[in-house]
Amino acid sequence: MRAASLVLLLGAAFACGHVPQDLWAKTWKYARAWGVDPYLVAAVVWVESGYCTQAMGRAGEVGLGQFMPGTWQRVTGAPLEWRAHPDWALWATAKHLRELWEATRDWRLALAAYNAGLGAVRRGAIPASTQRYVERVLSVYRAWRRG
Repeated sequence: MRAASLVLLLGAAFACGHVPQDLWAKTWKYARAWGVDPYLVAAVVWVESGYCTQAMGRAGEVGLGQFMPGTWQRVTGAPLEWRAHPDWALWATAKHLRELWEATRDWRLALAAYNAGLGAVRRGAIPASTQRYVERVLSVYRAWRRG
């Protein structure tokens, strides 16, 4: 029994850190539906969770897009447990990025708002950690765009 549990845990760990083909296709589908560059959505998901569908953060973030409960409710209106569902998480990530771009009209600020919240961006209170986050996302984005 213990060996079977270890295999399941290791299997899930090895599934993280790469982008499965089905999730790549879904990323493109939802990004295009919301009018967001699919590479940008993919870069956000990569930095947020490494494409680990069961990712959980220390502050209560869950899933591919690492949504906090309040943000999830505002963006989707869906039950909190759906944050771990890949389709919902990718759809919500693309939707939220679009909404943040609409609010800021600047992709750097939209990414900062994804990480620190729109209120922090509007107050001009963007933490250094968020600035590093934006640079990480943009670095992954540029690398993937280049192929």
